[in-house]
Amino acid sequence: MSDKLENRSPWYARLNVLMGIWLVVGIFTGWKQYSLSEVHSHINNFQIFRTSYSHFVQGMHLYELYPKEYFDLYLYGPVFAILMAPFAYLPLGWSVVVWNGLNAGMLCWAVWNLPMDRMKRAVILWIILNSTITALLNTQFHALCVAMILWSYIMMQRGKLGWSALLIALGIFIKFYGIVGLAFFFFTRERWRYAGYLVFWLIVVFIFPFLFGGIDYTWQCYEEWMAVLAHKNTLNVDIRNLRTDVCVMGMFRRITGDGNLSNLWFLIPSLLLSAWVYFQPKKWFQVDFQLRLMALVLIYLMLASTGTESPTLIMAFPGVGIWFVLGEKTRGRWVLFIVTMLVSSFSPTDLFPAYLREAYINRYALMILPLLWVWVSLLMDLRKPIKEV
Repeated sequence: MSDKLENRSPWYARLNVLMGIWLVVGIFTGWKQYSLSEVHSHINNFQIFRTSYSHFVQGMHLYELYPKEYFDLYLYGPVFAILMAPFAYLPLGWSVVVWNGLNAGMLCWAVWNLPMDRMKRAVILWIILNSTITALLNTQFHALCVAMILWSYIMMQRGKLGWSALLIALGIFIKFYGIVGLAFFFFTRERWRYAGYLVFWLIVVFIFPFLFGGIDYTWQCYEEWMAVLAHKNTLNVDIRNLRTDVCVMGMFRRITGDGNLSNLWFLIPSLLLSAWVYFQPKKWFQVDFQLRLMALVLIYLMLASTGTESPTLIMAFPGVGIWFVLGEKTRGRWVLFIVTMLVSSFSPTDLFPAYLREAYINRYALMILPLLWVWVSLLMDLRKPIKEV
């Protein structure tokens, strides 16, 4: 039956076509960036990931600068360094290609397994493709990260609570972003069982690096991880740094010129608003509500993170896609969607006027503004009576 449905679908909504495009994009971007140069430029992020394995198994400081290998700092948990082992043993060129292919393929496959009809899933994939390319050109982890969050929801929704809990635990101990998967906790009736799996996998994933690094060294890595994240946050909120802090707080810091503007002015009211739409128990088991809530938290990650920059916005765009395909196609929604695509997705590319990007978008962190309006729109959608997908 699924094969017949696949053959009857237009070419742009067929899984084999979409997966083929995404894998080609992953392979091409990986090879392109590797071919340009190896270190200190186009694959720098991947160099950080790849070399973390050897640093960890040799008992070296994970969070020190290694200017002969890469620039910037390793910002991920010890478990991520261990999971990078296969990429550390592959030749560098193949390693980059496989890494980008994995990021692209897993995100495509995750979106395709969301509980909605195939045309909506296909539209979401086309919506997020450009932002995925931006992330892949920076050999980032964020496409795979958001795929893990999507899969944690999909597994929960299918009743595979152990797998869902494992993905959440991995996400937390790799880069904390996976913690938003806890928003799905009340979407299952088997909450005690889910809680048990969560506790189990959180303990297992936390302990796992100790098996490779020993107690003293691994504990030191965890302590240094917390310290380097605090240090990185201080660097991010410097209003002279136009690359990061592309969040709501960063936007207001740059517009006002006040580098000391507290994050709490946004975080406290936004969390209260999120709680206001979340705690509607009668809607917890409605798939449409679950999907919109997931879209809300994915976008919120980028709105509230001082580490937000153009390549990380792929974390938000599955949320934009869900918001668009599930919402009523009013004129206002179409306008907001187009503006979001132009400013938040395409402004980092050569297709966007360079003068506007440098003089306004980057200078004032306006890339985040349309995503803020999409998030507000989702808040209003979530308070309305829900129609099932």
